[in-house]
Amino acid sequence: MPNLLTATALTRSYLDGEREVSVLAGVDLSLNQGDMVAIVGASGSGKSTLLHILGGLDKADSGSLTVANLDVLALNAKALAQWRNENLGFVYQFHHLLGEFNAWENIAMPLLIAGQPAAHAKQRALELLDRVGLSHRAEHSPAQLSGGERQRVAIARALANRPKMVLADEPTGNLDEDTAAMIYNLMLSLNAEFGTTFVVVTHDHTLAAKLPRTLAMDHGLLVEARK
Repeated sequence: MPNLLTATALTRSYLDGEREVSVLAGVDLSLNQGDMVAIVGASGSGKSTLLHILGGLDKADSGSLTVANLDVLALNAKALAQWRNENLGFVYQFHHLLGEFNAWENIAMPLLIAGQPAAHAKQRALELLDRVGLSHRAEHSPAQLSGGERQRVAIARALANRPKMVLADEPTGNLDEDTAAMIYNLMLSLNAEFGTTFVVVTHDHTLAAKLPRTLAMDHGLLVEARK
């Protein structure tokens, strides 16, 4: 598989009052197209910070980040927003679906933002809803869906623009054990079907072990975790 992402010596620190707190201390990461990786670690270890930098939602203090041979850290805000829309999908612990829109409309939103015709956006949304087993819920609002159904819609939305990579931040953290296992199995299936790279941040080592590769945040660095 071709190389997709290379991060080298990423650092990030924050000010806590007058004290500087180092969160990332020189993170290196290499991913190929189609990889599926879990990142585990204690709360506050820097997992989400790393994910936000990989997704262009935060800037590293130093280091380099290339995705598909593009220097992401060199992009200005406008170019970065366009790059995210065209190349990345995001899934969060809390689904962040828009309550005033139904399931298929939520999935179609990234396509509409990208300027795709409404008819194409709807067709793609309905195809993805069928793929995640929710075609019968297309017209339902988020409030009418269960927690697991909302996350399945969120995953479908993340795939709307056929992204190179999906970044998931604690995607099962708000779900019961059985539903969480179903969401992980769905991501594995979609990875195999579409070849989309998945990077999944989680505190759940049991679920992380379902993925082919697990990395751990340890004192600001990424290390291979034991299976």
